[in-house]
Amino acid sequence: MKHTGVFGCSTKWQEKAASRTEALRKIEEQPVKLEMAAAADLKRLLENPAKHMALISFWATWCGSCIDELSDFEATYQMYKDRDLELVTVSANMPDEKASVLRMLEKKHATSRNLLFASNDTAALQEAFDPTWESAVPYTVLLDADGKVLYKNLGSVDILELRRTILANLPSDYIGFNQYWQAGSGQKEPAKSGGR
Repeated sequence: MKHTGVFGCSTKWQEKAASRTEALRKIEEQPVKLEMAAAADLKRLLENPAKHMALISFWATWCGSCIDELSDFEATYQMYKDRDLELVTVSANMPDEKASVLRMLEKKHATSRNLLFASNDTAALQEAFDPTWESAVPYTVLLDADGKVLYKNLGSVDILELRRTILANLPSDYIGFNQYWQAGSGQKEPAKSGGR
């Protein structure tokens, strides 16, 4: 019987257990910060001045599905941050609830950039980010480096669909990488919107 060699990455998971434990320890040691965000800050978010792919998650401590998604978003951020993915969480809580928002972010080890509405006028802050936003959370937007919307969803996300969209649009030096993920997610072109 003829042997056909296979070329690819070596995966020795048992050997990597120690490095994974060490990586998790480093994540848990990172400080969790919370900044206040005014209307101008939210407008700037949509412009994406950092020029990285940006995953923006609007949430609140009183929203159960939002809390569930925070862990998925943080895991996604840890998976792709070395490939220029930025995660920004924006709490729609009132400014005087800052302590409880920070406690939740610490519980979720949210080492990403974390913002909190700086005003009780939530309608004005939501409109500053997206005038078409229907004033509910969770609300998720994925922007490419130029600020083009790749994914937008009001309500809970399909995390696998979101990750496929990220992979289909992350810059890559490998020929066919983006096309593979576009085909895998059913994308015909890089700009795909999920949900509404």
